[in-house]
Amino acid sequence: MIGTRSKKHIKQYKHHMSELIIGACQFCDHKVTDNSFVTETKSFKIIRNIFPYKTWDLQDVNDHLLIIPKKHTDTLNDFTANEAIEYVALLGSYESRGYNVYSRSPGSGMKSVVHQHTHLIKTNGKTKRVIIYTKNIHARLIV
Repeated sequence: MIGTRSKKHIKQYKHHMSELIIGACQFCDHKVTDNSFVTETKSFKIIRNIFPYKTWDLQDVNDHLLIIPKKHTDTLNDFTANEAIEYVALLGSYESRGYNVYSRSPGSGMKSVVHQHTHLIKTNGKTKRVIIYTKNIHARLIV
């Protein structure tokens, strides 16, 4: 997985995270009237990521959604049997529309919001050519 945000979104994201109230959960406090709201089910909200990835797996991102459980949890293991069925149905629904499905584990150092959430990322399908430079000119990598 390679996912990046634009420089503008990285700056906005850092500012947003610095203004959060310590101990508050931005997903529990997310209001259904927000412009980011897409839809909801009995147990989940689907919202548009306000800080979307610009690139995912070396492709431009066309849409970046999040599936968020309505009840606060940091792990999929806390889902009831009915919530798990609903969750898998949501994943299948978006996967069949061309969305990549991605979620970080509770202990991941890269996970910036403790509340469990799953990324739904739709790309344009065109792989970019990327050149990665290092200080050692002989170690250049072209992907």
